Formats: sequence, C-alpha cells, structure tokens
Amino acid sequence: MTSLFRLFLLLVLAAGLPGSPARAEAGAAAARNGLPAEDIAYILFDAQSGQLIDTSQPARPMIPASTLKVPAMLAAIEILGADHRFSTTVTASGSIAGGVLNGDLALIGGGDPTLDINDLADLVRQVRQAGITRVAGRFIVDDTVLQTLPYLDPLQPLAASYNPGLSGLAVNFNALRVSWQTRQGRLDARADAVAEGRNITLPWVDVSEGAATPYRPVDGHEGWILSSRLPDKGSDLLPIRYPTATAAEIFRSFARDAGITLPGPVIGPRAAEGTIIARHDSEPLPAIVARVLKYSNNLSAEMIGMMAARQLLGRSTVTQGEAGRALAAWWAQKLPQVDWSGLSIPGGSGLSTAARISPVQMAAVLIEGNRVGLPALMPERPDGGAEAGAGEPPPLAAGRLRAKTGTMGYVRGLAGYLSANSGRQLGFAIFIVDEAQRAAADAATDPYVLAVSQPARRWLGRARAAERELLRQWAAAY
Repeated sequence: MTSLFRLFLLLVLAAGLPGSPARAEAGAAAARNGLPAEDIAYILFDAQSGQLIDTSQPARPMIPASTLKVPAMLAAIEILGADHRFSTTVTASGSIAGGVLNGDLALIGGGDPTLDINDLADLVRQVRQAGITRVAGRFIVDDTVLQTLPYLDPLQPLAASYNPGLSGLAVNFNALRVSWQTRQGRLDARADAVAEGRNITLPWVDVSEGAATPYRPVDGHEGWILSSRLPDKGSDLLPIRYPTATAAEIFRSFARDAGITLPGPVIGPRAAEGTIIARHDSEPLPAIVARVLKYSNNLSAEMIGMMAARQLLGRSTVTQGEAGRALAAWWAQKLPQVDWSGLSIPGGSGLSTAARISPVQMAAVLIEGNRVGLPALMPERPDGGAEAGAGEPPPLAAGRLRAKTGTMGYVRGLAGYLSANSGRQLGFAIFIVDEAQRAAADAATDPYVLAVSQPARRWLGRARAAERELLRQWAAAY
C-alpha cells in the first residue's frame, strides 16, 4: 500500500472516530486566542509513511494565500524538469557590415523571473561583441511568451510592490525605487532600477505630485503620482506596470553606453527567427523555487507557473487563468486517488482570494514533495514562540521547522515539515481563515490603500499565536 493511499484510507476511517487529545488542545488554542474553532482547518501526518495523526475539517477548501506557491512550484519542477533554465535571447536578422545590422534586432523574453539589469547589461555586451554598433532596421522587443497584465491581481493595492505588472520579459522583479525630496515647495523625485552592484536611473518614468493617496499610478505609461502629504524626504519600492517597455528602455540605455545606436522599441512578436547573438540563462529551476518559497515573490511564482502550464498544454502562450486551471488539472491527474474537489488555482502566487485548497490536498502535495526533495527547498522557520509558560511545551529549536507561510488580512496559512521532539518527521498544513471578514475586506477594497487595517493586524496576531500553539503541541506530543 502506498503512503498516499494509506493517508487517505486513514483519513476516511478517522472521520468516524472521536476527537483526539490533540484536537481538543487545538480547540483550546483557538479559544485562548479569541478565534472560533470552525475558522481553523488542519492536518498532521507522518512525513515518511503518510500515516494520519490528527486533523480537523480536512476536506474543507480554505483560502491558502502564499502557501499555494507550494503545489504550484512543485508542479512546475516536475513539469519543466529540475534542469530547466529560462533563457532570454537577442537575435539579429540580416547582415552585419561596418558595424551596421541591416535588419532587425530582437530582444526576446523567455519568462525568466530572475532577470535583472546586470543581465541586460551583459546581453548588450554580447551584442557589441558580435560587431554591431547600429541597427538599421527595427528594435523589436518580444514578450509574447506570457500574457501581459498591468498587475497580478485586481483586488490587491495598485502601489504594492508585490502586485506588479506581468509579461514575458521582466526585470528586477518588475519593481523600481522611487525617491523624493521637497525643497522650497518643489518636488525633486527620481525612479531607479536597483540590482546588486548597479543602479540605473529611469528618466522616462514620470514622477510627479498630486493626489492625496500615497502613490497613484499614471495611466498609459510608466509613472507615479506622489501625494503632497508624504514626508518631505523618502523613498519606496513601487511596482512596474509596463515591464516590457521598461526593460526595453533599460536595454537601450546600456546600448548607448556601449556605443550601440538603437531605434525606439517596437513591442510585439518578431517577424522572423533571426540568429541568436546573445543569450542569458537563469539558474536551474529548483534554485529559483527555493528563493520563491523563502521570499514569497509573487511575480516569480506566476511566471514559473505560467511557463510550466505553457509546456504542459503545448501552447505558445497561456493566460494566468488558463495556467492555474492547468496546474490544478495536473495534480488531479498526478494523484488520482486524491479527491481534488474544491481546488482552485487562479494563479501560482496565491495572491488571489479566489484560491482554495483543503488541508488533505495540501498533505498530498507535501507527501509527493517529500518523495522528490521538497523539504530541502522549503525555508527554515522559527516557530515565533517566546519562553514557554508553566505547563507549556518549549519553543522549537532552530532548524526544526521547514514551511511556507501565507498571510493576508483575515487569512493565515502554514504548510510544511516539522521535526518533533522525539525526532519523528511530521508533515502538516494549518489554515486559519475568517471568511466573512475577508469577503467584507474584498468588497470594500480600495486599490489606492496600501496599509492593512488595524483589526486585520490584530486578527493576524491571534492567528499566528494559535498556529504556534499547535506546532508546539505537536512537537511535544509526537
């Protein structure tokens, strides 16, 4: 009997069994932190055998927030392969004579979520080494490998750096730094692309003063309106809404510095294949996924998930929604013995509140992941506990918890692997969601408000405390 089959057989049997002591303690943890017990769904199992240990509402689909990155990224590794690298290329069509390319130069995005300005500078260097100093034809920027969107999710703040624009050609995670200073009533502001060892000012990004909200995007082109109520001096990281155009201008800027004259960019598909004269390959996919799980970068998760779905479907491009549905269908085909009812993957990041996954579905993902080395890619987490009180289990030591968090207003998730005090390796998924409050927050969303409300912050504090209690109870009991 496979470990997965054993897990789900035991799950069915457990539905008719009385509550375990651990389940009773879980209810008490919820009550102590002012949370209704019905807002918590979880599963705990032996990570090696898949044996079910404890569960509450295991089949209930819950909003997972960023824990959805776990099934999305694991599927991507299995679909694309552990050796997969994303390639960004430059091609030339036509002959080169006297430094002049008598044809088109094309910068082609390959869906690399880690491409930065240093990589663009290196591509320009390779173009110069090919003997090109001027392009007589067009400068084409082809981003069509992925859908183009001005933001990842419409219900998230427009000025949130975690909600940038999307295209097949991203740079610096599609984020820029806006800095400002007011002198004698005059705003002096600038936008910069910042990467390790190199900054580049983006003079084409319009930064002005106006609206009362902190930051308001300019419609139709890259730019931000800063509120006159901001402090006289400051800086912030803001999303890039038109990533292809920004990457194109950064490339042109580096080209000018290298003595290469390029015409204005033409964004769209290239007419001919051309000859590759420059290429940048990303790191292998598992190294990228490890950082996605650690830093929870939404853009990277969306791009990787869409590139995996593109290969899975055999399509030249896919939409965000098509990609999510393809990944959900992949899991249903991969593990047909699991009931995947209610699973919803609107996108690979978990940024959408339309996403759903149940504890038992996440358990299936974690068991499959344990088989193929997922624990090594999961970030180490402290349990966040302080010194234990009388009668409480001690806080977890460093290295005992490898898990992915998920956090948004009235939503908290944690899924991964736990080393118990006995040395036993456990797998778990915890979802704590106030669905009514989350739905109300979505209904009242203001795209120009960045801050999480104080009531939502207080709720998240209680949810984290209940989560810590569950982890510490499990570590001590098993």
